[in-house]
Amino acid sequence: MDTAISLSKRQVRAEIAALKRKFSATELGEFSSAVVSRLEQTEEFRNAAVLFIYYGVDDEVCTRGLIEKYLGTKRILLPVVEGNDLLLRELEDIEQMEVATYGILEPKGGAVFRDYPDIDLAVIPGVAFDRKLHRLGRGKGFYDRLLPVVKAPKIGLCFDFQLRESIPFDMDDVPMDRVITQREEVKKLDALSS
Repeated sequence: MDTAISLSKRQVRAEIAALKRKFSATELGEFSSAVVSRLEQTEEFRNAAVLFIYYGVDDEVCTRGLIEKYLGTKRILLPVVEGNDLLLRELEDIEQMEVATYGILEPKGGAVFRDYPDIDLAVIPGVAFDRKLHRLGRGKGFYDRLLPVVKAPKIGLCFDFQLRESIPFDMDDVPMDRVITQREEVKKLDALSS
């Protein structure tokens, strides 16, 4: 990775962290509800039978209620960190969730899901996104190593202040097909024309 890009990414992460601290947990919860509502209205979400989604941590768009709402009507796949890899496991029961690496709740037990062509939609978190649909993660590269094998549409979720005009990116960074915030959406066609 280019050193200048790496430093720029660290700077953006620090800026976003500072912005998040300006909002209360209640405000971030309200923002999350608006983002999730917009996601539910998309055709990709409505039509998805097999959903790869994240179980958010406190400073991300909260997907917990959405997962609980659709568990049983959609197959829910959640990421699990194993070593340097991000694997997928199907969630069958909310009770099987346990705190794991990085304090993230993950489904325990069950086989690793590897039928990537069966995934209808991937819903992805990020520290920041831009209007060209680039994604900036937390810096470990977990999603960037997994996402190339997932051919399903990829929708990034974030708060308004996490969507920027541009962010630093590498060629290994996997772009999204759409980014949704509480007030707007950026789609592939929009990104190409901007």
